[in-house]
Amino acid sequence: MAHIVVTRPQGKGEALAELLIAAGHRVSTTPVLQIDYLSVDANQLATLDEADIAIFVSQDAVQGLYQQRDTLPANLACFAVGPTTAQALEQQFLCNAKVPKKQHDSEGLLRLPELQKVEGKTVVLIKGRGGRTLIAKTLKDRGAFVNSLVTYERKAVKGSSKAWLQQWQQQGVEALVITSNSGADAIFACQDESLLQWLKSRQFYIVSERTKAHLVKLGVKGEHIKVAADVDNEAIVACIGAEQEGNMSEQPKNTPKSEPAPSATQPKAVPSQSKPMTQKISKTAVLALLVALAAAGVTGYQYWLQQQAQDQEQNQLQQHLEQLQSDNQALNQRLEALANALQQQQHSAQQWQRQFSDRVNGELSANQRAVAGQIEQAIDGLNNQEQPPLDTNEVKRLVAMADFQLWSEANYAGAAATLKRLDALLASYPGNAQLRRAIHTDLQQLASIEVADVEAVVLRLHGLGGQVDKLQFNMVELAPIESNGEQSQALSDNVSDWRRNLAATWDKLVDDFIKVRKREAAIEPLLDNQQQRLIKQRLHFYLDQAGFAASHKHPKLYTQALQSAADIVTRYFNLQQPQTSQFLGQLKQLQLKTLVPQQPVTLSSVQVVGES
Repeated sequence: MAHIVVTRPQGKGEALAELLIAAGHRVSTTPVLQIDYLSVDANQLATLDEADIAIFVSQDAVQGLYQQRDTLPANLACFAVGPTTAQALEQQFLCNAKVPKKQHDSEGLLRLPELQKVEGKTVVLIKGRGGRTLIAKTLKDRGAFVNSLVTYERKAVKGSSKAWLQQWQQQGVEALVITSNSGADAIFACQDESLLQWLKSRQFYIVSERTKAHLVKLGVKGEHIKVAADVDNEAIVACIGAEQEGNMSEQPKNTPKSEPAPSATQPKAVPSQSKPMTQKISKTAVLALLVALAAAGVTGYQYWLQQQAQDQEQNQLQQHLEQLQSDNQALNQRLEALANALQQQQHSAQQWQRQFSDRVNGELSANQRAVAGQIEQAIDGLNNQEQPPLDTNEVKRLVAMADFQLWSEANYAGAAATLKRLDALLASYPGNAQLRRAIHTDLQQLASIEVADVEAVVLRLHGLGGQVDKLQFNMVELAPIESNGEQSQALSDNVSDWRRNLAATWDKLVDDFIKVRKREAAIEPLLDNQQQRLIKQRLHFYLDQAGFAASHKHPKLYTQALQSAADIVTRYFNLQQPQTSQFLGQLKQLQLKTLVPQQPVTLSSVQVVGES
């Protein structure tokens, strides 16, 4: 049986190795990747509470999210790329996820009927850093609002690809199991051409056509690559078993060939008898030979050291380049998330504006009708010269209107105005002392409630958003270098000047031994222009989020957004500037605003009217 290396990350290749050993193979496990779970911001986690659909691309995505929160919203529709991911979702979150029936990858997931009509829906994609963008791009094209939630990152383990290949070559490895493009890149990072040629001649067992195309780009021939029918361990073992059986059936039977016997007529070698000779060797020649050998050894050692240094430097440059590419990709993802969040905020603001306009128009129409009714009643009273009886339906309607303004709209001023109008109506009719006492109790209770004017808060936040671009970052300012010219201090020949001569001699001695050097090189800024722009965009985002929370009466989200904005100002901007300190002070004042009362408000007049 073949010697096979399993390259899955730590903790994921042991079960596959046991199955291969049970099948009679010689197996080694060499994890080439490690999984690092990332911390997720609370604002990003909050997007799950407002999402319609959540898509998990791997088991690691499930584990990474589970470390941040242990529950999911009950009305959230969950989708998984494969059955192992769905099983992890069921174990961690007790969630029954929908899975493609045949093709367990991004393409198969996007063919599900539930993901065809997603226009206007909010989708959260739980994934790792980097990877494919097919799911996000396709769902955006279908009209969905897509937010990416990055919960883990795959990195190459500490070590050298060259060391792995040398070890595998010594062990006689014949095949490798690779389950991702990242694993293939980590293995092919070696710069030794002879080891790469040996690696390309091995057999590769993979789980997707995408990884096969990637290996072909790396120089592996198609006949050395076999794709399993599925991503689970049983499918990989079946693929290896079928390949090994095919190789055994194709091997030709070799018949041993008898070596020809030595000829009897072949002449025998006769040992030659040499006479001993003595040679006189010069000591100078021996010494020259030793010196030449030593010089050759030193030269070879220096060449080996230079070669090792070049290899190490090249590996460091390659790692640095990969890190830069990863950081660039993370920044792009952050920009994409900010753009999606801004789009959602604009959509929500438009909906709120329409709802507010409809509500205001409805209230104006109701008030106009009520005023017209009162005018008609007053005209009728003047014409009849007698007071009409109290309309109990009108009393109940005004009490119900005040209760509706209080609970549905949180309009405490409007509720108080309605109760005052009812009290003025009851003042003309005796026998309603109990109801009027309840109304005055309710008016006193509403007057004691201090809540912020939402419209004023939103306008102040909008004004702060216009000041963001004027804030100055906290930069380091270096004082100008002062040039101290050398002053010649000549000694005097006058004996009476001995004190000045002694001081000048001492100063010259100090100048000779102590030297202060000024740094004249340019100092690079801590934040470049792109990072400064991203910080200001993030500050804009938190201000918009606070305005949205104030409009929809979400006090917790409102406080968190303002605190995040204050943290950014404190960390990155110059608090010595008056404009920055005033900006931070206004943020702290807005944090103290109360959007909703601490205790629920109940109108006593509603109970009195209901009992009457």
